[in-house]
Amino acid sequence: MMGTFLTENVPVSLAGTLGSAGNFRLFACDQPDVVLYVAKTPTLMLDRDGQPAVAVTTYTTQAADGSVKVTSGAATIGVNTAPPLDQAAIDEAKARLGQLGYDPAKLRFLPLTTQKGKARLNLATVAGEPDRAHNERDVGNPGGSLSFLASLTEVGALEWSQGIKQHTRITGDITIQFDYLRRVPDMGATVRVHGQRVFDHFSAALQASYNGFFYGGSAKIEAAWDELSRNGGVEVVFQGQGLPPELEKYRQEMVTTFTKQATAILFDQIFAPMPQVAPAEPDKSGGIFGGANFALKWQKKTDAIDLVQDIQFRGTTWLTETMDVSLAALLGDLPQSCLTEIPAQQAFDSVVVVDADPMLSNAAVSMTWSEGRSPVAPVFGSEGGQQRYTVVSTNPNAVTVTCNTNINYKPRWPVVVHRQSRPVSDRGNSMVIKSAASVGRQDIFLFIREGNRILMPPANISGDYLVLNVSYEGPHLPVPVRDSAHIDAGAPVEFAYPLDPDGRPGIAKFSAFGVIGGQLKRAGEQVIPQTDSAVFILATRGGDIQLVTSETILGESDNLAADLVRGQGRPVVLSGGPAGSPAPETTRAGRNGSNRGPSSNGQGRVISGRTIGIEYGSPGPALWLRLPDGTSQRIGLRSSENWSAFEHDSRDVKVYMEPAGEFAERIYTPLTV
Repeated sequence: MMGTFLTENVPVSLAGTLGSAGNFRLFACDQPDVVLYVAKTPTLMLDRDGQPAVAVTTYTTQAADGSVKVTSGAATIGVNTAPPLDQAAIDEAKARLGQLGYDPAKLRFLPLTTQKGKARLNLATVAGEPDRAHNERDVGNPGGSLSFLASLTEVGALEWSQGIKQHTRITGDITIQFDYLRRVPDMGATVRVHGQRVFDHFSAALQASYNGFFYGGSAKIEAAWDELSRNGGVEVVFQGQGLPPELEKYRQEMVTTFTKQATAILFDQIFAPMPQVAPAEPDKSGGIFGGANFALKWQKKTDAIDLVQDIQFRGTTWLTETMDVSLAALLGDLPQSCLTEIPAQQAFDSVVVVDADPMLSNAAVSMTWSEGRSPVAPVFGSEGGQQRYTVVSTNPNAVTVTCNTNINYKPRWPVVVHRQSRPVSDRGNSMVIKSAASVGRQDIFLFIREGNRILMPPANISGDYLVLNVSYEGPHLPVPVRDSAHIDAGAPVEFAYPLDPDGRPGIAKFSAFGVIGGQLKRAGEQVIPQTDSAVFILATRGGDIQLVTSETILGESDNLAADLVRGQGRPVVLSGGPAGSPAPETTRAGRNGSNRGPSSNGQGRVISGRTIGIEYGSPGPALWLRLPDGTSQRIGLRSSENWSAFEHDSRDVKVYMEPAGEFAERIYTPLTV
C-alpha cells in the first residue's frame, strides 16, 4: 500500500488527447477503460448558501457640499478549477469515445493529475490593481478553489458596481497555467517559428485596435496557431533519426505536444495581455487560453523575428497547459448580494477564504475584531470555502482583524497553527488561509537506466522492487513525520509534508532499499533541497541504485542525471528563447505485504541478521534484516517505541521476538572482540 502522504500519479498515455465534452477536455491513459478529464475554463466557487464566492465592496465619501461619491473599492473572487464532470458532459463523452472504440458501459472518468498551478488576474490599469500576494503566484495543486483579491480605483469600483447591478460587461480576465503528467518517449525536437509568416497570418486573423496592435480572444489565437503548425509557419523537426517507427502512429500527437510546449515557452515573446496594451472587448469563447484577450507585440512585418526552441523529453514528464476565462464570461450574471456599498465608510465586509488542497482535512478558524462585531469560529472542510461578515465602525481602517487557524491535514501530521493580525488599512478585512502554500511538495521519480538512456516501462527486471523512505522535520513539529512506499519506474511519487506557516525552514530527506538485479541494495539517506521540485532514483541493470538531487556530485560523463536535475521532471530546454519560468498502489506479485519477504514466525525465538533499514507505513514501522543465508525478512515493530537508531547505519543485531511472533520484543547489537 502507498503511504498516507505519498501519492502515485496517473499520467496521460502516448495517445494524448481524446477531444472534449462540454466544458471538459478528455485524455487517454494506460489503465483500461479509464479516461482522464480537466475543465477547459474555471467556474465560480459557491459558498455554503450556494451563492457565488464573489465579494465586491465600494467605498463612498461625503464631500464638503454634502454630495456622496464612490472613491474606491475592493473585490474578492473565488474560482473552482476542478468542477465535477456533469451528467451532460458524461453522456457526450461516452458517445464520442464510443466512436473511438471504447465500451461506454465500462468507461470510468478520473480527474487529470495536475500540479504547479500559476494564477493571474489581469485588470486594466485604470480600473484597479490585483493584490500582488495573490497574483502571478504558484498555487500548488490547482485541483480545487483559488482566490483573487483586487483594489479598485474610482473607475473600477463604478464599473464593477454597474456590472453587478445592470449585468454589464466587466473587463479583465483570469489566466491559470498548470502542469500535467504525460508519458512521452525519450526524444527531442526543434520548433521553429517563422516570424514574418506568423505576422502575415495573425494580422489577417485578428482585429486591429485603435493604436495599431492586432488583438483577439484566445480561441482565435489557438485556431490561428494550429493552422500555422499545419501550413509550415510553425515547424517541428524531430532530432536524431527522427520519430521511431513504433511511434509513427502518434506523429500528429507528438507534433501537437511539442508545438504546445513551444507555445507556452515562447508565448510571452509574441503576445501580451490586452489590458496592458489598449482597451478591448473581452472574448467570451474558450480555447487553450480560455476567454482571455491578447495582443500581438509585432505591429508591422519588419518587427517580426524568427524564434527557435529546442525541447527534449526524458521519460514520463510534466507538461504545461492553460485554463483561462474572461471576467465578462465569469461574472456576467452575479446577484446583487455580491455587492456591498459602504455608506459614509460606516460598514465594511470582512472576508475569510480557505484555499483547498488535497491534503487538507479541515481548518478551524477563529475571527475577532477590535470593534464592530462579535467573534466567530467557522470550520471549513477539505474543499475550502469563503465566509463574509459585515463589520460596523466609524473608522474602518483602524479596525484590527485577528485570524487564528488550526489546520488539520489528512495524513498523520500534527495540527499546524497559524496566526494573522493586521488592521483593515493593511487588508486585514481579507484573510486568506493558503493551505496549499503550507504543504511542501516534491516529485520522486524512479528510472531504470542503461548508460545515459532511460528504459521505458516495463523494461525493469522482473522481481525488482524498491522501498522508498521519506521524512521531514521542522521547528514547528514535535517529532519528524515519516512514511514509506513502494515506487515503480514511470510512475512518480509525490512527497508532501507540512511546512511551517511562519516560514522557518525544515529538512526533507529520502532513502531507498530493495532488490535490484537479484541483489539487495541500499541507498543511504540524502537531504532533498527545498529548491528542487523533483528528485530522482536511478537504478541500473547491474544492480546499483543512485539518489540524485541538485546537490549531488555527478561525474562529468553522467549526462542523464545532469539532464534530469536540470529539467526537474519537465522538458529540458536546450536552446532558443527563455523557458517559462496516488491512487492506492495496485496489488501485484512480489509487491504486496504478503510477498515482501518471509513473514516473521519467531514465537519467542531469536533472529540474527544485519539491518537494512526501517520502513514506515500505514501498517506500522518494520525492520528489514538480511539473514545469514542471503534472504531478507521484514519484522514488525511497535509504533510506541523509537527505532530511529536503526534508520541509517547497517549493523549486526539479534532480534528477540514476542511470544506471538509478530513483533520484536527487544533488539541487541552483539559485541565482538
